[in-house]
Amino acid sequence: MRPISWEPEGLQAMVRHVFNLVADLWFRLWDAVTWLCRPPASRWTLPAACLVAVCLLLTWSVQLLRSHVHQPVEEVTIRFIEAPQWVGESLKNHLGATAAPWLLGTSLQRTDLSNAREALLASGCFHDVLQVERSGSTLVNVTAVFLEPNARIIDRHGALLIDHRGIPLPTGYRVHEDTHLVTLRSPAYDRPTAANDRWSGADVTAALELLELIDDYSWYDQVVEVDLSAFDHNQSLVLVTDIQSRIIWGSPPGEEAGLECLAEDKIKRLSWFHEEAGRIDQHHRGTIDFTDSSMVTKH
Repeated sequence: MRPISWEPEGLQAMVRHVFNLVADLWFRLWDAVTWLCRPPASRWTLPAACLVAVCLLLTWSVQLLRSHVHQPVEEVTIRFIEAPQWVGESLKNHLGATAAPWLLGTSLQRTDLSNAREALLASGCFHDVLQVERSGSTLVNVTAVFLEPNARIIDRHGALLIDHRGIPLPTGYRVHEDTHLVTLRSPAYDRPTAANDRWSGADVTAALELLELIDDYSWYDQVVEVDLSAFDHNQSLVLVTDIQSRIIWGSPPGEEAGLECLAEDKIKRLSWFHEEAGRIDQHHRGTIDFTDSSMVTKH
């Protein structure tokens, strides 16, 4: 698939060719009208003949133009308009290959574009495909809302990407290599079996709420995992940093126990550690307990 380019010389040649064909048809029709109007033709022969000639000329002209302008395409370029930065070229190529079979060999009419839209929706990569429109002889623009990966999750079947609601993205979904995604490890339940279903379990929901709470902070990229293995036992979330320090966060945000440090105060502690030491774990490679409202404990 290669980008479209309009060639002025080719376009002018096509226009001249169409004009010559239309002119030739007109002169042939005029000869026919002249013959029909020879005496003793009635007074209605000329108007009727002219009307028939005009209708035929218009019909033939439209068919002629359609045959030149709407020829089946042998190649097509599919461009995703305003795609998010994290969408890599491999994903764009994959989605382009998904839509292309519904467009190649067609004249890119409304039905063809609608079929390509349905194929893109069925890929599971989009929240919605707003528009698929022809923008040139072989160029098709797609305006869509991508399902945005918010985290990576690992169950006993392997790793998947999920969005902020916990909906798994299709297997093989790839993002830009610079995108930072936190991994949720040891969820209580396996992945959903139906497409577009949310991942079951209060542990996954709590972890995604926590990530949404902290993902705007400059130190977020130091968090690489959320360990969910203890959640069923004590409702506790554990952050794991890129040097494998374990920060015991505790209860889900807004569900803290009576003497537990509140979520906003935990964030203040993490930010203070980052300001003082450049790291939220203060380079400590053990365990840091943030749950006590009066102190931080290192083990």
